[in-house]
Amino acid sequence: MYCVKCGVRLQEGAQSCPLCQTPVWNPGETTAEPAYPDHYPRAHRESALSGAVALTVICLTAIVVVLTVCFKLYGALRWGGYVLSGILLFYVVVALPLWFRQPRGEVFVPVDHAAAALFVLYICLKTGGHWFLSFAFPVILASCLLSTALICLLKYVRGGRVFILGGFLLLLGGFTVLVEFFEHISFGAEMFRWSLYSLSGFGTAGLFLLIAGMIPPLRQVLRKRFFF
Repeated sequence: MYCVKCGVRLQEGAQSCPLCQTPVWNPGETTAEPAYPDHYPRAHRESALSGAVALTVICLTAIVVVLTVCFKLYGALRWGGYVLSGILLFYVVVALPLWFRQPRGEVFVPVDHAAAALFVLYICLKTGGHWFLSFAFPVILASCLLSTALICLLKYVRGGRVFILGGFLLLLGGFTVLVEFFEHISFGAEMFRWSLYSLSGFGTAGLFLLIAGMIPPLRQVLRKRFFF
């Protein structure tokens, strides 16, 4: 079955085209009932809240257990700090968005990166390292800016997804070189040991998408195949 407007191949039971959102016309259907019940969004919301509550209880229980074990055995937190900070990071990344009806990626992605930065900072301080400002912080910041920009462009810019994804892949290749550069200045590692491979791979894919976006027939094939 194909879309009557843009010709995209549709999955069995689809109610609208995933590319142009045109309602599916099926001459063989004799019923006007929707494919999903009206209460589905409400049930989905209740399921998300149940998951958030369950993860909250699990994380709180794990925190209590870690604190109890550490102070009973050692009289101090010791390794428990790593576990507790890992639990908090997990909660922020996985459980926190479940409390919201429609979690916004452009908000939660920076929040997740901030939580990851605090987690890494704690490890750096506890181990007596001096690599947070020279390595971890700029890498996390660059990752946050890159991923947030991608989410915002895909969400708020109409059309041009092929160009957006192509540019993102080029920047992603450059990001890997940046990571290796900060690794070089922080730990004295040799430059271009691995980043050139990722740069060439991401760069080739990005250039292909940019060129494909300039060729209408190829762009249409990508849109129909991958819903760009």
